[in-house]
Formats: sequence, C-alpha cells, structure tokens
Amino acid sequence: MEEIKNYKYEVAFSFLQADEAIALQINDLIQDRLSTFLYSKKQEQLGGSDGERKFNEVFYKESRIVVVLYRNGWGKTPWTRIEETAIRNRAFDSGWEFLVIVNLDKASNLPNWIPKIYIWVDYERWKSEGVAPVIEQKVKENGGHARPESLEDKAKRFGRLRASVKKRELFFNNGEAQTSSDNEVVKMIELLKDNKAKIEDPDTNFKFSTEEREREMYQFGNNGYNLCFNWFHQYHEIKDRSLIVTIYEKLGHHGINNKERIIFQVKYKFDRDLEENNIWKPESNIWAVKNKYFTSTELVDYWVSMFIDVLVKREKNRR
Repeated sequence: MEEIKNYKYEVAFSFLQADEAIALQINDLIQDRLSTFLYSKKQEQLGGSDGERKFNEVFYKESRIVVVLYRNGWGKTPWTRIEETAIRNRAFDSGWEFLVIVNLDKASNLPNWIPKIYIWVDYERWKSEGVAPVIEQKVKENGGHARPESLEDKAKRFGRLRASVKKRELFFNNGEAQTSSDNEVVKMIELLKDNKAKIEDPDTNFKFSTEEREREMYQFGNNGYNLCFNWFHQYHEIKDRSLIVTIYEKLGHHGINNKERIIFQVKYKFDRDLEENNIWKPESNIWAVKNKYFTSTELVDYWVSMFIDVLVKREKNRR
C-alpha cells in the first residue's frame, strides 16, 4: 500500500480517444461520489512540456487509483504513452495495488510489463455498470472512501441522461445530422486515400486503381479486387440515408459479360451516441459484428484491414 493517503483524485482514467464514450459512461456512474480525472475532449489544448508534466503528476502521484481502459494501441499514442510511462514508474516504485485494467477487447494482449498473474476486468462481460463497483472496491482497498449513492446522486445522473437525450434529439431534428453525416463521409474518403497510399508499394510495383464521386463514393482496387465506400444521401431524412461498404471482385472483361462477386458487404446508418460521438451503426448481417458501433476512423480501419486480408489470401492462392 502506498504511504500517501491524501489524493487530489480518487480515480484517474487512461484511455484511447476512440474509447472516450466508455470512459464517460463509467465516470458518470461514480463521479458524484468519487473525485475523478477524465481529461475528455481537450487533450489537444494541453501540449508541450506542461501537458507531459501534468499527466505525469496525475497518474504517478495525484490519483489514488488508475483505471486503464485497455485495447491494443494503448500506450502507442502521444498521450497514452506519457500515461503509460507514469504508471510503470509508479508500479516500479510502489507496487501494483493502485492499478485497475479494464479489457475492452478480448483480442488484445496484456502489456508484457504487467505481471502475468495480474487480473483484469472483462468489459464485454461486465459493461460499465459492472466496472463501476470494481473501481469503488479498489478505492476502498487503497484507503479511500466512496459514499453510498444517494437519491440526489441518482437524480443528478438521471438529469444528465435526460439532458444528453434532449441534445441528441435536437441534433437530429434541426438538420445538423445531415450536414454532420456528409462531413463524416468526406473524412472517411480522405482516410481511405491515406490508407491507399500506405498499402501501395513502389518497390514491387503494387498500385491501386481508383474511382471517385466527390463527397459520395470512393473505391480503390487491384487486379479486380476492390474496396468501395458508397454514400447514398439523396434523401433529406437521415434515417433514409445509407452508407454501403463493399469488398468485391470484378469478373469478366470490361463491357463484356462484366459481373461482380460480392465478398463482403454491410449497410450502415449514421447515428450519434449520448456522448456526442458521430457513429455508424451496421444493419443486421450474418457476419457483421452485432451491436458494434464505429466512428468514421474505426470503420475505415476495420474495412481496410479486412481488404488487406482478402488481398493476402488472393496472393497466396496464386502461388
């Protein structure tokens, strides 16, 4: 147990930007009874040495416990790298009692600097409502105190929920969703172009052909295999708009018996969660991840990764 008993924060959260919504959900369940540090949506405003010093202080000495919302990639971004360093130094100096690791993705691998016997919390099983009591118990074990949730606390939390719901409804009712969805598609097209450039290999003369309709469609492909993002946005109502993502193979010769074999295809609807994140929700599909929402960046990464797997399989089959 650490010697320091008085802390500025009972709980400090460390997470990737893409997991901010989960951090906010957990924080909402405990913030009325525990002081928390959740540097949300403002990381870009705290830069340079001041930012690094602040984060070192928070995660090394100012927080009673640290909660890491972990998936592969944590510790690799500029801010989580700083947080990881502070956490590792603290563990080296004071032991592991202060740390709670919440595993957000079963495919993620525990960092090799954490003891093999260390137990982490399975988010897929327990969700935010199950993680919150674990955090409270960890605070108590480390000398802190979380008072029972009062009626006033519940009322405040309910009030925050109602405010978020009303804000989301206004977002869809005032037409802002249409503009935001169009902007998200433009963002994804730019991300696709960046990824295309990363995959192309001049050393082996591996290049992609492209096809584009400004603000509507973008695809790139090689030797008949293509990845296509197609935004059907002719309708005013956001519920009638769809983003269709397809990996397909062109068969036959251009203009002569030209056919397409769909390998993977999913239709997405634009949405916004209660933490004001723009997201894409897949419609029912026999192979798509059920109940999985994607940010635009996550969606591009997901499909480009899948497309690379298809290309790898094609190359192996050609041998």
